Amino acid sequence: MSALRGNLRDFGIAEVFQLIGQQRKTGVLEIDREGRRVRLVFDSGAVVMAEPITGGRDGALSDMLLRCGLLTRDTLLDLQRQVESSLRRLGAVVVENGVLGAGQLEQIEDLLTQETLFEVLRWEDGSFAFSAEEVEHDRSGRMLAAEQILMDGLRRVDEWRTFAARAPADDTVYQRVGRFERWASERGGEERSLEPARRVYQLIDGRLPARRVIDLSRLGTFEATRILVELHEAELIEALDPSQVAKRRPQVSLPSVPRPDARPLLAATLPLVLLLALAATALRTPLVEAAEGGFVWRPRPLVAARTAFETERVRRALEAYRFSHGQWPTRLAELVDAGLLEPAALTPSEGRPYYYERRETEAVLLAPEH
Repeated sequence: MSALRGNLRDFGIAEVFQLIGQQRKTGVLEIDREGRRVRLVFDSGAVVMAEPITGGRDGALSDMLLRCGLLTRDTLLDLQRQVESSLRRLGAVVVENGVLGAGQLEQIEDLLTQETLFEVLRWEDGSFAFSAEEVEHDRSGRMLAAEQILMDGLRRVDEWRTFAARAPADDTVYQRVGRFERWASERGGEERSLEPARRVYQLIDGRLPARRVIDLSRLGTFEATRILVELHEAELIEALDPSQVAKRRPQVSLPSVPRPDARPLLAATLPLVLLLALAATALRTPLVEAAEGGFVWRPRPLVAARTAFETERVRRALEAYRFSHGQWPTRLAELVDAGLLEPAALTPSEGRPYYYERRETEAVLLAPEH
């Protein structure tokens, strides 16, 4: 089987996978459905990776990193310049610049493959072409047997049909109306099993559309959508009317305090002052001389300024929480529950989580780069 072509109406995707897997073929399978093209790379019958064909080399990975909130567009442009000048792959440049760790990058690559496979396994029409050829990759320990993909993937497709009719549209906006902790205690189960649902719940803020919540959760379309349906049916969240969404404006309201104090005002204004000062410093950063002559401006100081501002905002929210409640929160998520921060504030623009630790007389919050 040096080449295989056909139509999914005549030869289903399951049969294609089985044929490639049973014959342990190495090569690339491309599928086209109404202009939506994807490619799957096989090595000895196992799937190495799967991704949409879009935006040139590494276009699918770039899109996934943006959707998951792990890169800003400014940071991506900076990284892409390095890719173009060095001819290296985006993943390598991301890790070398310390934007993501190698483990984080692998998780996103695996998520990209998982999302593509889940999409393809639901296609009932389209054309396909398999070309036997040598493939280069560094994922020997992360390849998936075609038979296992079919078993797990088709199970998900079957389960998807049970709640797809209740799944929200991509632009549906939810707001929280119930307490997650009460629901979790009634449901029971280990904390680890509840963590995915907690992650989705905390992203609900009355402004983010469902598709953005799914992407930021990094759980994949199947799992995150299933959780949204479950939270909605448990009356923990409700969909907003489009007219309500249009009227809502980003805001953070601090709880009332028993006596006048200057600290709430400082908590609101100091981050803005800090941002202005850091931005002014960044704009004074000298141009860096390029090796080939001329000068290029590096936007990294602005990235550092943005990260510092985001971190200071969380620190001030921690102080406001302690002032209002008389103690430090046990988890950063309690700042969101108290209305001191938006859920998105706990996912920095650089994408790495904050490190938070309570001590007897203080709380330690380290910036995302630590």
